Amino acid sequence: MAENPHTGHRRRTMEKLRRFGMGIFADHEALEILLYFAVRQGDTNPVAHRLLDRFGSLHAVFEAPAEQLCEVEGVGPHTADLIKTVYAMVGRYQEDVRKMEAHSDRLNSHERIGAYFVPQLSGERDEVLLAAYLDGAGRVIKCEEIARGGHANVPVDAYKIARNALLCGAAGVAVAHNHPSGPVHPSAEDIQATGRLRQALGGLGIELVDHCLVARGRYTSIDQYRRTEELKRRK
Repeated sequence: MAENPHTGHRRRTMEKLRRFGMGIFADHEALEILLYFAVRQGDTNPVAHRLLDRFGSLHAVFEAPAEQLCEVEGVGPHTADLIKTVYAMVGRYQEDVRKMEAHSDRLNSHERIGAYFVPQLSGERDEVLLAAYLDGAGRVIKCEEIARGGHANVPVDAYKIARNALLCGAAGVAVAHNHPSGPVHPSAEDIQATGRLRQALGGLGIELVDHCLVARGRYTSIDQYRRTEELKRRK
């Protein structure tokens, strides 16, 4: 008996999608893949072709009212709901990107990093370590509290910061901690912890943009402080 040519077709198609992305597929193939999630079994290729024939283009399929989608053979309410939901989510995605482009802080200088972290840490009575994960343009993907110590010390958890940077696809990380009642210059331990964090992130291809110290409404870039001290020692 000849093998059914459609046997394993969905599995092979999804493997190609995972390996190469959506760009290698024609419009009807992309629509066929989407229909997998509404039509659990069977060949969705004919339905994809009928939709494109009916509406003329991929974008017109997504823009079509659900009632008109259901007029196409093989498209029921569930399939129409899937198509309209995906279209709506694309709109939400684009709007979210526009908001990020317009309002996201770009932490691409020591001054901007300091200005970003000072308001967040100035009111803290405990020593707190924050990490901001950045995209390739220096925009903040997210900022989170990494650790909270007592009045004197907070650990710099390089493993946690590196792991979370990988999870959110960060290209760089800016970190900051505060000295609630101490000086605005870093300790030897602060400088050593910064070096360890830079090494951990660098091994993953992620840049440590800066480690900022906040105290009494002011900030110090540990990178700049370290370089200044090195220059003084050379003189």
